[in-house]
Amino acid sequence: MRALHTRLDRPVLIDDPWGERLITTHERETLRGIDDAEDLDTALRAHPSYGTVILRARYAEDVLAEAVAREVRQYVIVGAGMDSFALRRPAFAAELEIIEIDHPATQQFKLRRLADCGIAPPPGLRFVPADLSEIPLDAALTGSSFRADRQAVFAWLGVTSYLTRNANLATLRAIASCAAPGSELVFTYLDQRIFETGPEISAMQEARAALASAGEPWVSGFHPDRLGDDLRSTGLELVANLGPEELHARYCADRTDGLAPSPSSYVARARVTA
Repeated sequence: MRALHTRLDRPVLIDDPWGERLITTHERETLRGIDDAEDLDTALRAHPSYGTVILRARYAEDVLAEAVAREVRQYVIVGAGMDSFALRRPAFAAELEIIEIDHPATQQFKLRRLADCGIAPPPGLRFVPADLSEIPLDAALTGSSFRADRQAVFAWLGVTSYLTRNANLATLRAIASCAAPGSELVFTYLDQRIFETGPEISAMQEARAALASAGEPWVSGFHPDRLGDDLRSTGLELVANLGPEELHARYCADRTDGLAPSPSSYVARARVTA
């Protein structure tokens, strides 16, 4: 989706062509296989999560750029998956230490795919393999290059909806406990109400059903109006809580290509308190 946005949408919010290098022709055919006559680009752009995939990446990079201007030099990507930030490293991030945390099997898959493409991991990128269902994030970072005495920015995008509320709160506490005061976190979440009364939001319910049938169900969200209290209980303070309307106003108000945030999807910014 990020590569598709880079290629087709104007103006471009993120410059990320890597998806089309890292996904094989066979995998593209598999994605298209649901309907052989359907154009994959059209299908991806019509997916209810498309807009938020783009907007959350842009917002995280905006927050990161602000932090770099304050001399922050650590960027931790939690549940990194096939994130390509370190590969396309914008100019402002030239001096960043980038740490990717993910399940060992996922990281090995990514490293194999990079090798298959003839790509060496770039300088300044560190991999921390960890199953965060078994080891807390702060413990996973122990022994890595992460400096707990220096501020960092954490990105946790597209993950919380697949975890239980308790698991999400545990990760938030872990970030607050291991990061220096003033460190920031950008994370995404779904409005908890779609798990309670959501059938009226048809597009999101269809996406939820499709993910469940694929074995990766959405499990939980947060209540937007209670998020500040949830964060305070973990040692974080809420800085920004951007829902669809706020994201649209910030990034999409003058667009004519139809790019828009997904319903019930939020991007939040939090800060580690002293």
